[in-house]
Amino acid sequence: MVTIDASVFVAADVADEQGYGAAQAFLAGVLAAGQEVHEPALAVVVVAAAVARRTGDGAHARAVGANLLQLPGVVVHDLDADSAAAAAGLASELRLRAADAVYAATALATGSMLVTLDKELASRCAGVVRVVTPTEWLAHQA
Repeated sequence: MVTIDASVFVAADVADEQGYGAAQAFLAGVLAAGQEVHEPALAVVVVAAAVARRTGDGAHARAVGANLLQLPGVVVHDLDADSAAAAAGLASELRLRAADAVYAATALATGSMLVTLDKELASRCAGVVRVVTPTEWLAHQA
């Protein structure tokens, strides 16, 4: 089971993003392995916003966000009062940005591995959830 941070989806979509090839290979690997993907509902917004900022193409950004929901094996987790409280706790304890705390809380609640290209998120979550890069996930699967 994995929770995929927006940084991975953005890198897989934007060819000049650092980690583009690894992110694409990782997503292909997740699909091929039939992995269960646990995503916070907020991911759709975060991914669409980041792609729109990077590409300037709002229609494409909306499509990328919507496609996230269509991934085989995706389970979307709503941000209800309990999950918001859990994310707030992680945000305050680990000094995380709001969206990062929601991703971390989702991974923690589901026992998922958090896959990210965000070095700050990875370092701050280490020891709380298992965090790997797309390349590390691919190496583990080999």
